[in-house]
Amino acid sequence: MRDSARSAAELLSEMGESRVRECARPECTRIFVDRSRGGKRQWCGMEECGNRIKAANYRSRKSRLTATGV
Repeated sequence: MRDSARSAAELLSEMGESRVRECARPECTRIFVDRSRGGKRQWCGMEECGNRIKAANYRSRKSRLTATGV
């Protein structure tokens, strides 16, 4: 456990705290280091969190369009 804490501290100091983010999915408790080129990553991973948020947004848009008759 001590080695893990030391590794995490080293990683944070190397990457700078501005690149350490919390996942944007409300149910997720993960943190991650944003290594994307633009520094705008929102989710810990697309496989789970990103996919769920994008699918929920799509369903919401589709239901609004269906409700308005478009």
